[in-house]
Amino acid sequence: MDHRHDIKDALREVQAVGRELATLRREVERLRTQVTALAAEPKQPAPPDSARRAKWDEAHRLATETATAMDRLLQDEVLLWQAVDRIDATLGKRVEGVA
Repeated sequence: MDHRHDIKDALREVQAVGRELATLRREVERLRTQVTALAAEPKQPAPPDSARRAKWDEAHRLATETATAMDRLLQDEVLLWQAVDRIDATLGKRVEGVA
């Protein structure tokens, strides 16, 4: 009798596992359908939020101001060296005239 009882228990277990397997297969199919639908949708990047946009605008403004200031600084340096060269030339002529 115990042998029949064990077989009936095993059969019930197999049936329960079969039901769970069927449920899992339905879930897998639902997820596959969902993934396929999501993959078919056109992808549009999300627009940046206003805080990030404000930081980008501020960084751009600062970079532009820095570039303008560096340009002015380099132009002034060129003018300074041109003045130094003129002074050297003028002093050189005077030294030659005295000697």
